[in-house]
Order: sequence, then C-alpha cells, then structure tokens
Amino acid sequence: MTPENCSDCATSLEPDALVCAGCGRLTHSEQLRSFAAQAQTEAANGRPAESCEQWRKAMALLPPDSLQYRSIVTRVEELETRLAAEAPAATPRPWWKKLTGAAAPIGLMAWKFKALLFGLTKLSTLLSMFAFFGVYWALYGWTFALGLVLSIYIHEMGHVIAIRGYGFAASAPMFIPGLGAFIRLRTLSITPVQDARIGLAGPLYGLGAAALSLALFVTTHVPVLGVIAHFAAWMNLFNLIPVWQLDGSRGFRSLTRQQRGIVLATALVLFLAVHEGMLLLIAIAAGWRLFTKDSSGEPDNTALMQYAGLLVALSAIPVFTPLTGRTP
Repeated sequence: MTPENCSDCATSLEPDALVCAGCGRLTHSEQLRSFAAQAQTEAANGRPAESCEQWRKAMALLPPDSLQYRSIVTRVEELETRLAAEAPAATPRPWWKKLTGAAAPIGLMAWKFKALLFGLTKLSTLLSMFAFFGVYWALYGWTFALGLVLSIYIHEMGHVIAIRGYGFAASAPMFIPGLGAFIRLRTLSITPVQDARIGLAGPLYGLGAAALSLALFVTTHVPVLGVIAHFAAWMNLFNLIPVWQLDGSRGFRSLTRQQRGIVLATALVLFLAVHEGMLLLIAIAAGWRLFTKDSSGEPDNTALMQYAGLLVALSAIPVFTPLTGRTP
C-alpha cells in the first residue's frame, strides 16, 4: 500500500504513486530495500529462481522509466537466461512468465500515458490552464485556444517525462497567459548532456503536437487546425533560440563549438529556403554562442541531430499551413 504522505517532505501522495511529486523520493523505498536484500540473499544461497522473483516484486514498485527499474530488468534478464540454460530442454516456460513478458511493453506504454497526464490531477495546474484558455478564447475563439493549450501542455510534458526518466522530480506545468507555461526541475546537480536532453525534449514533443495538427488539417481541411499547426511550429522554433533559459540554450550546453557552427549553418540555409524570421534569430544567437566560453569539450552527436532535425521539421510545417497562403 502507498502511504498517504511522503516520509521526507510530507507531500500528500496519490493512492498509486510510485514517486513523490514533491521531493522525488520513491514511495516504497523501504519495501524496495527489503526485496533487494532478499533477492541478494537468495542469489548468494544458490537459488536464482527465488532471487528473480524478489527482483520482480521490486520492479512492480518502481516507475518503468526510472534508472532503477531498467537496472533491475537487466538483472532479471540475466537470471532468466541462467535459469533457461540450467533447465532441461523439454521443460516448457511457465505460462505466467510468458504472460508477464508479454504484458511488460503494455505496462510501459500505460505508464508513459499516465506520465503524459501528469498535472491534470493538480488543481493549481488545472486552474492556470483554464485561466490561460479563457484569455485566448476571448481573443481568438475557443478552438484555437484549446489547440494552443494542448500544444503547450504536450511541449511541457516532454520536459517532465525526460526529467523523470533521469530519476529527478519535476513539478506539474503551470500556465501563464502571454508567456506560455513552465515547470520546475527539483535537483541541485545536472550534467550538460542531461540538461540538453531535457531541454530538447519539449520541442520534440511539441513537434509531435504540431505534426498531429497538420495531419488533421490535411485530412479535414479545417482552417483552424492549420493555424494551430503553424503556431505550434513557430512557438517551438522560438524555444530553440539558444539564449537565456530557453530550450535551445539548454540544448547548446552539450554542443562543441564546431557543432554550434553546424546549427548556425543549418538555420541560415533553412532561412534562405523558407524565409521564416525565427530561423534568422536562431542563427544570430547561435553565432553569438560560438564565441562564449561555455561550449562542451566533448561532442554530443545526439543533441546535434535532435537540434538540426527539429529545425528542419518545424520549418517545414508552416509551409503547408494557411498562414503562408499555401495548402497541400
């Protein structure tokens, strides 16, 4: 059973919470330590099957996207390989093990979906979201306001899912009319590579929201869907400007000076191709970051590919939306 309140920060916990939203502490840490100790004891006594069972019990109390979960999965796989090698060839695998293995991907997908809804159960997030929605409904109509809110929410949840994937705690998104939304990362130490992954996760998820809006526009030819796709792409391009606390600045943390030059060249070529002013701002800021002293000494090819890929994809979406005067 999940305790009602976190033993470290006293934050109220949801009945099925595996991680405290307040401090990031695992809610079943005591049980996890007990299962781990029993698993190690069983392994030391030459009982790999019993050890494997204890590790499976521990897995059920961990978020599937956490580092601890993935570590235990590796141990279980090693033990299962050992058990399979020691078992007689004619012995069939128990049906419950087959069921558990088949259900694992489904469980991971369910956890990802639950993570995407993180925040919608928080009153503060809902109130700020409704206030944001009301402002833009009054200005531009409810359909555009709804699309804008969902696009921003998906963008922010990209950050949250990346943060929680590293085992850190993150606050639920908070919406501010005129500015967008923000989350708080609750950790004191983070590497440049981790910061880059977390920073670029928002635009990556935002690209998905923009692409979905574009697909719906192409299918239905409802103009507002094209407007939402265009604005979502523009908003995520804005976040890729490598200055201040924007996502692009965080993505630049793990890039070498040479890789920053590649981003600069990519932005300039795309600007000449599609004439999107946001790309010129990205290029100017990237040129400035060539001369700052915060470039990485080790290349981060993943961040470079994500950054350049986002620029290409987000620049292409407005070409097919009504604001450009061109439709498919």
